[in-house]
Amino acid sequence: MKQTHIIVGTAGHVDHGKTKLTLALTGQNTDRLPEEKRRGLTIVNGFVPLDLKSGRRLGLIDVPGHEQFVKNMMAGVAGIDMALLVIAADEGVMPQTIEHLNILNLLGIHKGVVAITKSDLVDEEWLAMIEEDIKKLLSSTSLKDAPMIAVSANTGYHIEELKDLLDRVAATIVERPSAGLCRLPIDRVFTKQGFGTIITGTLWSGRIDIGSVLELLPEGVELRVRSIQIHGVSVEEAQAGQRTALNLTGAEVGQVKPGNWLCEPGLLHETHRVDVSFTLLKSAKALAKHTHVRIFHGTEEVLGRVRLLDREILQPGEECLCQLELEEALAPLRGDRMIIRSYSPVVTIAGATVLDSNPIRYKLSHPDTMTIIGRKANLDVGQGVITALEESGKLLSAKELAKASQLPEDQAGPAIADLQTMDKIESLTLDNIPYYYSVQTDSEWRRQIREALAEYHKNYPLRRGIPIAEFRQKIFKKISVRQFNALLEEYQKAGILNLLPGSLAAKPGFANTPNPAQQKDLETIMAKFTKNIFLPPEWNQVVTDLGIKGPAAQEYLGCLLDAGKIEKIGSTFFAGGTAQQAQDKLKAKFPKQFTIAEARDVWSTSRKFAQVILDVMDSQGITKREGDARTWISTN
Repeated sequence: MKQTHIIVGTAGHVDHGKTKLTLALTGQNTDRLPEEKRRGLTIVNGFVPLDLKSGRRLGLIDVPGHEQFVKNMMAGVAGIDMALLVIAADEGVMPQTIEHLNILNLLGIHKGVVAITKSDLVDEEWLAMIEEDIKKLLSSTSLKDAPMIAVSANTGYHIEELKDLLDRVAATIVERPSAGLCRLPIDRVFTKQGFGTIITGTLWSGRIDIGSVLELLPEGVELRVRSIQIHGVSVEEAQAGQRTALNLTGAEVGQVKPGNWLCEPGLLHETHRVDVSFTLLKSAKALAKHTHVRIFHGTEEVLGRVRLLDREILQPGEECLCQLELEEALAPLRGDRMIIRSYSPVVTIAGATVLDSNPIRYKLSHPDTMTIIGRKANLDVGQGVITALEESGKLLSAKELAKASQLPEDQAGPAIADLQTMDKIESLTLDNIPYYYSVQTDSEWRRQIREALAEYHKNYPLRRGIPIAEFRQKIFKKISVRQFNALLEEYQKAGILNLLPGSLAAKPGFANTPNPAQQKDLETIMAKFTKNIFLPPEWNQVVTDLGIKGPAAQEYLGCLLDAGKIEKIGSTFFAGGTAQQAQDKLKAKFPKQFTIAEARDVWSTSRKFAQVILDVMDSQGITKREGDARTWISTN
């Protein structure tokens, strides 16, 4: 699908005519600050629309060219789709031309047009020489195929032709994803009377509607979108690729600053460490391990260090896999580009592509370090989905999985379908929504289930099975109760386990059969508890009298509780069924109201045990205490 919302960033040396060319193309002057007009140079990024004959509208960003404003320049180009590289005919290639081109190259900007400005100031021979210099410069960059045109903003020479050229290149750009993964780096924040806080930025992906609730990072608070403007026009929604102004509301709106992110809640997470594929420019000096650098991502700049993992020195023009350790947190996604500038002097030296935004800190001496990070560098979309599933340890819906794998939903959906066809992921449907988990995770869960059941039956051979709540805590702590129950039913169908009455799970075919000696002990114990069910013996005294100690005593108790032959009322053990019999006998004698003394007499027990049973009946809403008497509420 061809993109309808194209962001074009100007780039080039100071005073090469970017702002004047923008004025000639759009009729609007992007120098809006008094200082900019006084000094005759652009300090902050200017944003204007450019309407073309095809009906396509480009968002034109006029970025600063002066060296001290390169940071602002990078904030502008971080979200662009194509570049307008401006080189003055009278001066040709200059230092900031090269630095801006390096930045475009490192950010992976492959689409663009080269405008040779001030062509009216030179003769044809000089212009031809400048064109050759530019071709040579571009030959090893991402803009090597960019068309070139000589123009003059002063005379209007080839301005219309430049518009047509921009239109043709824009027509080749693939549309940014407008589904899911909404995120926007903030480059400006200001207050407008009657509206409150306004922010601007380029919507990198997804869409934003009026009323959308977005998360602000790094603060981690949620703000609501009150209104939206695109190039000064109020709209109902903003889509990926558009320059966007948002009027925000919320208790924490005063915390919004340039460099912050707005995103779909839960999408981005702050990190102080990223795994990256790192490229050092040929023009840079050799880079030593742990070099202090400036790291640019989106509209934010932080200090950090380059942690080389497989070498002491990175030579100019070399690439490697390494970690960036950040002094302040950033919130990148896999695949994002970063620009690296030296700490001092401040010049662009490298670029980095994010492989993992939440890695461990590797041990340099560990032999598997480079294997681990190398695997991340070679992940395809399907592997990214699998990795996200396995790292989550959960069952995820397609939407949740897209967010976890940091993919647009229109990419995650086909990847999920392909993985199912290849039998690499399983699904479980709840309320007509499929939830996914990897085959490897499924295999690991099955192994853990078998081992847990075998261990439990070995340790507690007289019990029918492990309590399901305990089972969940052992293996399935991360997934919801509903998903857990549905998953257990699937495993029962597969013959991995049996689900038993009383919320228990056991190995298929397992039978808790006491040996003769154990059977005799159990019968002796039960005889003591059933002699008078309302006057139970004390458990520890019973097992002590029988010479049963420690684990054996606990095993007997678990067995009898599991079988329902003993029940716990309050903190006291009674013969199984005592609570129900107590209610039945008392209800038959006193159908409306009774006292504790009357209950004690009906049950032929002591006041102590009568109190235990009645307290539980009160707590369960079976009876209600009114003074010295109790009234029946329920007999269930």
